[in-house]
Amino acid sequence: MAIRTIWEADNHYGVRRVYLELRKQPEFAKVNHKKVQRFMHEMGLKGVGYNKQSRKYDSSKGPEGKRVKNKIHRRFKTDRPLQKLSSDVTEFKVPATGEKVYLEPILDMYNNEILTHSISTRPNLEFTLQPLNQLVERMPELSYRTTIHTDQGWQYRHRSWRKTLKKNRIIQSMSRRATALDNAVMESFFNKLKVEIGPLNNYSSAKELIDAINNWILYYNNTRIQAKLNGHSPVEYRQMAA
Repeated sequence: MAIRTIWEADNHYGVRRVYLELRKQPEFAKVNHKKVQRFMHEMGLKGVGYNKQSRKYDSSKGPEGKRVKNKIHRRFKTDRPLQKLSSDVTEFKVPATGEKVYLEPILDMYNNEILTHSISTRPNLEFTLQPLNQLVERMPELSYRTTIHTDQGWQYRHRSWRKTLKKNRIIQSMSRRATALDNAVMESFFNKLKVEIGPLNNYSSAKELIDAINNWILYYNNTRIQAKLNGHSPVEYRQMAA
C-alpha cells in the first residue's frame, strides 16, 4: 500500500507528512487526512518521536567578547529568503572511540534550509568562521538587510565574527543567556538530526559519523518534506517561490 511505502522510506514521518507526501501522487490527490490517520493506526505505523533536548555544546567558556541584544524576539517567521538566519554549535560524542564531533549550520528561517555548515573535531574559531565566510561569498544583492541570530557563545562574540558581519551589513542578534527557546528553530533542527541519524553507538569513528551527518543534511535540504512548507522540502519550496 502507498501509505506503508511512504512510511518505510522514512519512518520518522507521522500522519501529517505521510498525508502530504501521498497527495503528491495524482491518484491520491483528494485523499482525506482522517482516512490516512485511520489506515496508519490500523497498520501500527507512527513517526519516531523527538527528544525535547539534544546534547548542547557549552560555548560560554572562551575569550570574552561583545554581547549584543536579541533582535529576533522569537519572531521566526519571514516571507523573504535570507532575511532571518540562525546558527549554533552542537556536539556529538562517539561512544566507541570517545571522539567528539562539532556541527555548526546556518539555517534560513524562510524555508528552514541549511545554507552552509561546518563539521570538525575541534570547535575553534576557524571552524566557526567557515560557514559564515561561505555564506557571504554566495549571498546575492538584497533590497533588505539580513539578521543572523545565535547564542552568546564565545565564537559569536569574537571580533573576527563581528567584523565579518559588519563588513557585509549583516545585523547580529543573540539569545538571552541560557534561554534555548530564543533560538528554537535551531534547537528543533538539531533534535531532528540527532534522532534521524540513529544512536551514536552505531558509529565506529568520527569520520563515519561526519559522513552520516553530511548525507543527512543533503537529504534534509532536498528530499525531507516539512508540513510548514506545504509538504515540500526546503530546496523545493525555495525553487517554487523563485
